[in-house]
Amino acid sequence: MKNAASGSGISPLANQVLKPGVKWLPFQREQTTGIIQRSGLEDDEQKNLVQSAAEILGSGVDPRKGPATSTGLVVGYVQSGKTLSFTTVIGLARDNGFPLVIVVAGNKTNLLAQSHQRLLKDLDVEGGDGLPAWIMDKNPREQGGRYEQLLKQTIANWRDRTRDAEEKPTLLLTVLKQNHRLSSLTALLRKLDMKDVPALIIDDEADQASLNTAVNQNRESTTYTRLRELRDSLPWHTFLQYTATPQALLLINISNVLSPDFVHVLEPGNSYVGGEEFFRPQSPYVETIPAGDIPARNSLPNDPPDSFLRALRVFFVGLSASIIAKSGRRSMLIHPGVAKTVHQRSARWATAAKDSWMSALNAGANDPDRKDVLAEFEAAYNELKITTSDLPDFDQIIEKMPRALRNTTVIEFNTRGSPKTPEINWRHAEGWILVGGLAVDRGFTVDSLSVTYMPRGVGGGNADSIQQRARFFGYKRRYLGLCRIYLEQDLRTAFENYIEHEQTMRAELKRLAASGEDLRTWRRRLILDPSLQPCRRSVISDPYSRTRAGGGWTQQRGALLTPTIRKSNTDVLARLTASQSFRRDTTYSSNETAQQHEIAPDVPMQAIIDILTEYLFDEPRDTAAFTGLLITIAEALRNNRDLTATVYKMRPKAGGRRDIYEDGTIDNFLQGRTDRAGGYPGDTFYQQPDKLSLQLHSYDLRSKKGSKILASAAPLIAVHVPASLARDWLFQFQSGQN
Repeated sequence: MKNAASGSGISPLANQVLKPGVKWLPFQREQTTGIIQRSGLEDDEQKNLVQSAAEILGSGVDPRKGPATSTGLVVGYVQSGKTLSFTTVIGLARDNGFPLVIVVAGNKTNLLAQSHQRLLKDLDVEGGDGLPAWIMDKNPREQGGRYEQLLKQTIANWRDRTRDAEEKPTLLLTVLKQNHRLSSLTALLRKLDMKDVPALIIDDEADQASLNTAVNQNRESTTYTRLRELRDSLPWHTFLQYTATPQALLLINISNVLSPDFVHVLEPGNSYVGGEEFFRPQSPYVETIPAGDIPARNSLPNDPPDSFLRALRVFFVGLSASIIAKSGRRSMLIHPGVAKTVHQRSARWATAAKDSWMSALNAGANDPDRKDVLAEFEAAYNELKITTSDLPDFDQIIEKMPRALRNTTVIEFNTRGSPKTPEINWRHAEGWILVGGLAVDRGFTVDSLSVTYMPRGVGGGNADSIQQRARFFGYKRRYLGLCRIYLEQDLRTAFENYIEHEQTMRAELKRLAASGEDLRTWRRRLILDPSLQPCRRSVISDPYSRTRAGGGWTQQRGALLTPTIRKSNTDVLARLTASQSFRRDTTYSSNETAQQHEIAPDVPMQAIIDILTEYLFDEPRDTAAFTGLLITIAEALRNNRDLTATVYKMRPKAGGRRDIYEDGTIDNFLQGRTDRAGGYPGDTFYQQPDKLSLQLHSYDLRSKKGSKILASAAPLIAVHVPASLARDWLFQFQSGQN
């Protein structure tokens, strides 16, 4: 196949050395240039956008080389421009010889429609003269033959050496993340020989529906199977997972077909406003909904609570100000629980309040209802004046208020049943109030959203699910002063806690991307508040551990290891002991060498971290537990650079034997205490109450079923962490890593 990337072109990376993990240099040509010119971004943001897209595409398969597959994870903030990123990647794919692009665009019809229309616009699919650059369709079907013919024609044209690159349109297919839709597309692809066809697959909101939610039942969930089959039908492709909440994707087992092998972290544009700004201490943008205003079990009283009406009035004052400034429409999101009865009543409340205020404002100047309404709107005005320095005079706001009320549309927004999710033409009204649950929970963009009222709790507590509710994040710097978020107290606290977690996670992922380290070798770790779960447990096959790593022992379970790892670990521990001064421990006196130990009481904590970083395991439970332990003590050292630990050489002159299971593991190798007065207190006695204690053991290992020695002087370690060093951490190490 003649390569569209051959010949002249402008490479966004042309004057730079390939970054770690970037395998090839994509060229920027007409399609990519058109996308960024239509984006409306500043020059520096355009440059960053193309650079980022080039690194993403260049980290995957090279369309100039033979068949291969690659999986990439692209992480952005909620509402931060992920769609524009993958649109630019798609443009680069067209400019660099990819004849087929597939966008798996959400698991709800409204999300697919939103993405499809956005791609049509941003790629200018229907514009231009002459032969088209794009042939775009949605939800292709196997039956009827039209799509099969379309696919055959596209591939044949790309294989045609008599055609120039610009005469070869790229086939862009958007498909719902749903069983039958994905099956139909895969069936079409299987009818053709695709081994020499480089393809790009983008999974939008990749942590939702895509993952194998039946992994703990030792089977595959349907959507996961369909995505795996889709990938199998394309021997040459890059699979990009776009999400703002990658927790589940980072925690799935590394042997999983969807587990990423490279990562790219997106940086938002200058006008983006996210969690760090909204949820900073004493934030003026967030209000707590009183507990009495939160409906119990998806039920609502007959009359709206005061906080609901206050939020509405703040929204309408902001909309009136925007009408005066001619700065665009505004939207409000009312996001209660998932029950439709709650949506229906909330929508009726909003509509009734709107009509009531309109009636009062149209009354005479001395009408008591009008006076009350004016006083209430003035309170909302004063609230917004705290954050909006250029707010028009109150009299001007009230003058435009009837127009704001009259031209606001209230919509009940549901995913199923009646009324079903509508497709909104935002230009049809100056103000919008959307009431919904799951339909606006993830992926959906509420245009010009300024006020959010969310009378619901934390729910299951999953960090990814909570963060995906943050439809209020986005590019709203120019009207930030008009923005308000009303949340139940526990949910507000959850968002505040998530910010630390998100920043830690992004910093770690950026470090990985900069180093080029394979994501499959990364020791996964996330810092979380203990009240949160990182993601749905159903998609995680390897158990992860949540611990304060304080007040208890962590023992090595994988005893046998391989000869190479055993020798490496022996050498690592030998370096530690050689660098420290040990003396005999006298806390318990015994004439038996098997009960005599040596102690180094003040070993720098950094030395312990260095040793644990180098010490190797091949048992997943060890790698999970000791990774969490390592993270905990590293955090403690960051807080106190003078920390020391105690190291014990256990029975260094005696050695000993331990029986192990057939798989090379051991449950407990610590010697117990003697059940007599004055007897041996047991190995767990050897610890310090106020500092970390590391015990170094060495045993000959033999099978429980025989007397043959399988390994001599095999090193084993045990660590005790006191409660004073505790820190809440979530950590997981994937099966098969070392």
